[in-house]
Amino acid sequence: MTIYPNKPMLACAALAFLLSGCTTLGPPDAARAQVSASLAEMGAAANAHDVDRHVGFYARDPSTELIFNGEPILGWDAIYAKQREWWQNGKTDVVYTPRGRPDIRLLSRDLAVTTLLMTSKRTMPDGTVKEGSFAVSAIWKKLPAGWRILYAHESTTH
Repeated sequence: MTIYPNKPMLACAALAFLLSGCTTLGPPDAARAQVSASLAEMGAAANAHDVDRHVGFYARDPSTELIFNGEPILGWDAIYAKQREWWQNGKTDVVYTPRGRPDIRLLSRDLAVTTLLMTSKRTMPDGTVKEGSFAVSAIWKKLPAGWRILYAHESTTH
C-alpha cells in the first residue's frame, strides 16, 4: 500500500527542499522537456481561453487543489468551473505573457515543482485596460495520462 502525504504537507516539503539550497536530483532531460512542453501548452490554452485544454493539465481528482490569492479551490470540477467563470466561458480578451523562463525542478522521477512569473492584460467591463503581474507555482506528478498538476498556488505580485 502506498501512502501519499496530504497536499499541504507535500507543498511544505517541496518548499523546504527548494529553500534549503540543496541541489535537485539532476532531472533527466526527457522529464524536464515533458514538463516544459506541458507548461507551454497550458500557456497556449490560456491565451486561447480554452478551459478544457488548460484545466486538462490538472489531475482529475477531487483532492487536486488550486490556491488563488488565498482562496482555496478544491477538486478538478471546482477548478474547471472557476476557470470558466474567470475566462467568461471563453469570451475574455486577457493575454498572458511569461516574464522569463519557467523554473522547473524535478524532485524525483515522477514529481516536479514549477514556478512561472507572468503578466496579464485585459479589458475591463468599463473599457479600461487592466494590467497585472502574478506568480504561479505548481507541484506536478507523472501519471499514466502524463504530467499533471496536483497542487498549485497563484497570486498577484507587486
